[in-house]
Amino acid sequence: MKQPKMKIFQFIYSLASGGAERFVVDLSNELSNKSDVSLYTLRNDTILGQGFYKPELNKNIKYYCLNIEPGFKISLIWKFYQLLKSEKPDVVHCHLSLVFYFFPLSIIFYKRIAFVYTVHTHAINEEPNRLKKLIRRLFYRHKLVWPIAISEETRKSYEKHYNLNTINTIVNGRAKIIETIEYAEVVNHISRFKKDKDTLVICHVARYAEVKNQEMLVTVFNKLIEEGANIILLMIGQGYENAERLKLKARSGIYFLGPKTNIGDYFLASDAFCLSSKYEGMPISLIEAFSCGCTPVCTPVGGIVNTIQHGVTGYLSKSINEEDYYNVFLEFIQNYHQIDKEKLIEYYNENFSIEKCAFEYLRLYEKISSKNFRYA
Repeated sequence: MKQPKMKIFQFIYSLASGGAERFVVDLSNELSNKSDVSLYTLRNDTILGQGFYKPELNKNIKYYCLNIEPGFKISLIWKFYQLLKSEKPDVVHCHLSLVFYFFPLSIIFYKRIAFVYTVHTHAINEEPNRLKKLIRRLFYRHKLVWPIAISEETRKSYEKHYNLNTINTIVNGRAKIIETIEYAEVVNHISRFKKDKDTLVICHVARYAEVKNQEMLVTVFNKLIEEGANIILLMIGQGYENAERLKLKARSGIYFLGPKTNIGDYFLASDAFCLSSKYEGMPISLIEAFSCGCTPVCTPVGGIVNTIQHGVTGYLSKSINEEDYYNVFLEFIQNYHQIDKEKLIEYYNENFSIEKCAFEYLRLYEKISSKNFRYA
């Protein structure tokens, strides 16, 4: 007798351009090959940017946009209760602070639905509020909701912050990036920025935010360009329309390109990828860089330190300060041929493929669901 497919519900605020959203789309797509997957978002996906990744969803996925206005709404718990009671999923997998809606539901549906929560960032940055921290710890400790860390550093931060003995770790994955029909156009576009054929192309892929530390990044590149380094920096992501001061500060050689749906083409056309973050979980953009054989040059935060072996799989600054980041870029410029692109792609295939990641999640779903009573 054929075993029924596992019924999995994924919940996230939106499909805007971001690492967590990118991950949810890739994971849902891969899981839908073997499971019955429904994806629920809260924000109106017709609003600019909120449905950025929606076109990439597999046709196998049942997608629902609930059109909920921003702000915590207690009534949404009742809405979710009715949904879960009616649809009877095996697994509810939630992301970001949506987990708070599912804490009371994890009690109501105890032993009937497995509740999973992916931790997308460092624990102290996720929850500095003392009361909320205690609530989280209660539900995590009693396995009402299963937190899943996306890197070893994230796991350590979670266990320390919430005083937990151990939580599961499933390293982030990303679907393999391939060039699109726009690749030649992208290469031609970038060539107009280059001084000559030897100009090194560096891409920074991240939303404009204080945590991403773009102020320091631009300062470092200004200095390198002033000193005659043959490099250009491509700033790709959302939010730069609100970064006029940063744009005015940037010297010639730094280009703000906005968000891109064909981001892989830019990785494939670049010599390096850079992140200057103050903290991270496990950046999807870093995995994308590996997938394309694009050498990462990053600050030592979050899961990045578990991933980059200095001089082997990328370059890691000694700290997040300006001088150290400047120095690591000097090292990269002097040794940019040292790292083999094919080795980076191999590293991605062995560690960060979405197939491997989805397999680990499916195995976890099955493990924790087996401890629950099934619906009649």
